Amino acid sequence: MNPGRWISSLLRTVRWHRRGLAIVAAACALVFALAALSPSSGPTRTVVVSARPLTAGVVIGADDVTTAELPAQSAPSSALTDPAQVIGQILVAPRPSGATLLGEDIVNSSLVTTSDGLSLVPFRISDEGIASVLEVGDLISVVALGSEGQPVPIVDRVRIAALPAPEASGSLSGSGSGGALVIVAAKADQAGMLAAASASYELSIILEAP
Repeated sequence: MNPGRWISSLLRTVRWHRRGLAIVAAACALVFALAALSPSSGPTRTVVVSARPLTAGVVIGADDVTTAELPAQSAPSSALTDPAQVIGQILVAPRPSGATLLGEDIVNSSLVTTSDGLSLVPFRISDEGIASVLEVGDLISVVALGSEGQPVPIVDRVRIAALPAPEASGSLSGSGSGGALVIVAAKADQAGMLAAASASYELSIILEAP
């Protein structure tokens, strides 16, 4: 055999094997990359999520929510799991599309439908100690603190509809400002006065007898 031809044949064989090994290596790298990007297997939990952006105060309809699967370890403990838990209820905090809905995000619609002309009004009170003793359904009067600290009556005897948890209340009135959030069911004229006062004054409350 001609030594030159033999060497050329050997070099061609080596080059072919190198190309083949490179192709195999690239294919393996692709497989590993796809495996890394794929969701990890493990237990999941069905949760209720908003199907579109929802505003505070809306009565949730069947088309407003859907369900999604979340890894069980990352799903909030208070996440709602059945759309029936939220349909017909009132949302107390605005939620973007795809947000997991929590128990503290909703309030029973009966609190504002038992009387005509009621709407939900959120406001903050500076004394979180007072807020800690409040319960949904309590009757309260709301006062503003005047320039010299004197109480100025705003609305009388409105009923508390919801007391959102701090993580749920940051996106409502005050956009995360200090104080505890309280949501009341108020008549139209009361709602207007309360909304205006909450934008300009520090508010406090008086717990009324039933």
